[in-house]
Amino acid sequence: MKRIFGALGRSVNRNNSLNKAVKQVEKIGDGKMKVPAPRHPSEKKHIENAQMNEEIKKDLEMKHETLIENMNKFSIRSVEPVERWTSSRPLPTWESEWLHRNDPVWEYGFYEPPEEKIPKGKLMFREALEVMRAKLELQGNPGFKRPQRPEAEKVLREHPAVHRVEEEKLDRMWQYFRPFERRDEQKVVRIADLAALQEAMHGYSDEASLMDGFRENFRKMLEQNSSAKESFEKLDEKEQQLFLEAVKEQREREHKRLTERLTEIGSMNEESSSAENKEEEKRNHGSEGHAEQRREGSNHSDSDASKR
Repeated sequence: MKRIFGALGRSVNRNNSLNKAVKQVEKIGDGKMKVPAPRHPSEKKHIENAQMNEEIKKDLEMKHETLIENMNKFSIRSVEPVERWTSSRPLPTWESEWLHRNDPVWEYGFYEPPEEKIPKGKLMFREALEVMRAKLELQGNPGFKRPQRPEAEKVLREHPAVHRVEEEKLDRMWQYFRPFERRDEQKVVRIADLAALQEAMHGYSDEASLMDGFRENFRKMLEQNSSAKESFEKLDEKEQQLFLEAVKEQREREHKRLTERLTEIGSMNEESSSAENKEEEKRNHGSEGHAEQRREGSNHSDSDASKR
């Protein structure tokens, strides 16, 4: 009982304190109550002495004509700010970039200076990429084919950036920066094979394609097994046709069995998922019911406490 009454008392006290705080904030917002700024403890003594001093009170209440005259001497004049120098060159815009998108000097998003204006020991971003690509052809992964190796050697011999920048700086650049290298492998397949694969993925079956596939596989099996090939060739045409039809029926039965089994598995998965959803809904309803009961109990306890 002590715990129950203690919880009730704490809830009542909390509500009372919240109501008082809300009323206090409303008074401050309406201007009915002024909140002075907090003072430092060291100033408390000086403020008390000033409040007790009569001379200071008289000085504050007295009208000083000299101070008023000094205030009247102030004059305020508003002046427009001095105009700043603005460049006559137009700033780059999206339209200008789009117009010059195919210019060789605008390939990387900024204009490149001509080679004769580049100082010694400096190089452009384009030149750095060209030098690093040439080095990649010579010093890259040996597992890849490098058909452009002779051209890379020529670039490293005759490139203007190589003659303008020291070799030590180029080696340091190669040590910390590398260009991206991408290697793609592409497999070419027939359109008919791709269509058959899509039909198989969607669960469609074609008896003619099944039979054609069986014949192809059967032919490969006969080529690998010479004795089976000889025994099959000994049969006449009618017996071979009957044998192929029997195998075809067997494949159709197996395909039908697998399809039915897949359907059963799908229905089982749907039932299990629906059962899980129902269990989750029950748990959610149960938690909501417990929360409602606790809310009603707290309301009853608040009403009992207010009556007391």
